[in-house]
Amino acid sequence: MVAINLSATRLCPRAESCLERSCLARNFWEIWRKICKQIACKAVRRALCSVSLGEILNHRERRQSMPICEPKQLSAQIRKGELQNLYYIYGADLVQVKQLTASLLKKATGGNPDMALTRFDGQKLELKALEDAARQFSMFSAYNCIQVHNLDANTLREDQLKQLLELLSDVGGATVLVFDVTGFDPKNGKKTPQGKNKKLIDGIAKHGVVCEAVQRTPQVLAKELSELAEKRGCIFPRESAEELVRLCMGNTLILRNELEKLCAYADKGGTITTAMVREMTSPQLESTTFQLAKAVVSQKPKAAMAELDKLYAMRINRTFIVHAIASSFLDLYRAAAALRAGKQAADMKADFGYAFDFMVQNAFRDCRRLPPERLRACIRVLRELELDLNSTSGEERVMLEAAIVKMLAIAGGTYDSYRTGNYR
Repeated sequence: MVAINLSATRLCPRAESCLERSCLARNFWEIWRKICKQIACKAVRRALCSVSLGEILNHRERRQSMPICEPKQLSAQIRKGELQNLYYIYGADLVQVKQLTASLLKKATGGNPDMALTRFDGQKLELKALEDAARQFSMFSAYNCIQVHNLDANTLREDQLKQLLELLSDVGGATVLVFDVTGFDPKNGKKTPQGKNKKLIDGIAKHGVVCEAVQRTPQVLAKELSELAEKRGCIFPRESAEELVRLCMGNTLILRNELEKLCAYADKGGTITTAMVREMTSPQLESTTFQLAKAVVSQKPKAAMAELDKLYAMRINRTFIVHAIASSFLDLYRAAAALRAGKQAADMKADFGYAFDFMVQNAFRDCRRLPPERLRACIRVLRELELDLNSTSGEERVMLEAAIVKMLAIAGGTYDSYRTGNYR
């Protein structure tokens, strides 16, 4: 990005004072013209005067917006051009995070991000370079737009974090600094941001906007998918859309790809049926392992082995398969323990940070088939399976099938040693 460093530009004291006041004044354009006339370098003066700054919002108006907002509020502010100096965008809905970030950068750069945007990789961020970029002025758009992608503040030293927070408190004028996160969870699985990321988010909230794109409910996702399909000339009934959400476990990145495939298959004017969704949707690890666990607790050996076939057809590493199956049984065990303790599905969702209600509701529904002791015994079988796979040279597929047979026997009450955990 070609930019002019105002701190390195020679201004008379009067111009410097004018520059300080310009952020609070409503007649920004007139004051900026006066500043340009004070600049000694004619080339710099011509460049500054040629930039259209009529769309720049004054500092006072920016501060009137709420520092923490919903994605819909942020989208509305972006459409209106009501931009802030600082943004922190994160959340479980990665697609929405990417969409909001892209819209914001497009608006701030005047649709020219290639020429008017400075990008930083948060994993390799140099604070001095960021500070220099924040003091520059873009020649190609109304704003000096900067993006910092995937900055994990926990990787910073205390002095670096302090330096960054001081820098953020000084960002103003025509600079728009955007922090977006899609590569890690600032909450670390908790209800609120943790560690140094919390300090960073709190610091940005004092001077700018923090937006969390929470995972949308299956009903909301299904409605959006139906609307997107309609724009592509297809009919996508709500029931079929909800089935797609269930099969993809609500993963918004996968949902868009699957919708594109279904719309292409249905062609314009066609209807995407539930049967088509089940036939065309690519199997997902989490949904397949949950179906396997459901087949075990329902004592359906053929269905359980069929789900295992699907897992191997997906060419997933053995370690991930075992861990995913264990995770599905843990969901069932948590639900069984919650029922025994008199808790509700909402309590389990809040305590363990589940993204979707249907994941918890399914666990509550299916765990009733077995007492917690038998579910705990199945988890022990999976633990022993992991130990055997890591310590012996046996055929892993045979060992997995043997573990499933053991769990089926436990579910049916015919494998009495589950009471002691002695399976050998």
